[in-house]
Amino acid sequence: MAVRERPRPSARRRKEQQRWYRQTWLHALVGLAIAILTITWAGQRATDGVRAGLDQRLVDAGAGADAALVSIESEQLSAVRAVAFTEGIGTALSELNGPRLNSLVTPLQANSTVPMVDIVEPNGRVLLAVRSKGAPEPVASRRGLRILGQAVRTANGPLGGRFTELVIFKSGPTLVTVSPIEVGNTPVGAVLAMTPLADALGRISQEERVDLTAYDPNGVAIATSASFTPKAVNHDTARALIGGAALVTRYVYADHREKLGRLIVEHSADAVLGVSLEDDSNVTGRAVSAYVSVGLIATVVLLATFWARYTRERRREDEDDGDWGHSDWEKNGGS
Repeated sequence: MAVRERPRPSARRRKEQQRWYRQTWLHALVGLAIAILTITWAGQRATDGVRAGLDQRLVDAGAGADAALVSIESEQLSAVRAVAFTEGIGTALSELNGPRLNSLVTPLQANSTVPMVDIVEPNGRVLLAVRSKGAPEPVASRRGLRILGQAVRTANGPLGGRFTELVIFKSGPTLVTVSPIEVGNTPVGAVLAMTPLADALGRISQEERVDLTAYDPNGVAIATSASFTPKAVNHDTARALIGGAALVTRYVYADHREKLGRLIVEHSADAVLGVSLEDDSNVTGRAVSAYVSVGLIATVVLLATFWARYTRERRREDEDDGDWGHSDWEKNGGS
């Protein structure tokens, strides 16, 4: 009687199983690497996209700030023209009649948006100073103010002696517009319409919803609407920007990203203007990475569930095949 051995898994099948397990681990490692790269790439793309949008917003806000400064110049020019061309002011100034000047100038200042108006003699002595609430206190003299002498000298020139300039007073940097006051064709003094630069930046900051900082040619902050203290700009960088160099981007304080360009007053660069906002792009990038991670984990869990079911069904079929072979061997009496 011939004796048949009980069926056993072939060596080839065992090798195939071992190879399958090795391939499974290899695929898992490759999949993990791809997942990490995907999460990193998605987060970085989100960060770059938000940061690019922030940079464009800062550039647009800077252009808006320049336009707003032009509007302030226009308001001040309208104010000095109104004073210079009001009948009786020239005569009152030449006669040093303070009460008469006050009755004529104060209503004009009240009807304008200019917070500071001075009536000065050619030598710089202030004869009348009108202030809005909260404006810097008056001073006794504007002697040595360059544009005052320029206005008196060029009163009959093509520009009528009217100029605007950023001036650093003891009270702080101030936008000053000057116009000569004449009797006939003879200058008898001048009118100064002034706005503190800090007030101007504060007003523009609210309109543009950004933080604004002005830096002098040495890179020192001279006025700001920010709640923090901006760090100084490199001296060479400040000079280059005033000379017309391309915009510079930096972090001015913690995560506050700033674009630096020229501060334009009457068509010329007098200082550096910084426009800044808090940069939350990293927060967005981390959030996107977290969402992608959750999505990938959910996908892996779902695929693993289906794979586990498939593997379980396959193992059950193999066990059924083994039981059938064992029964058949016993049925034949092991022969």
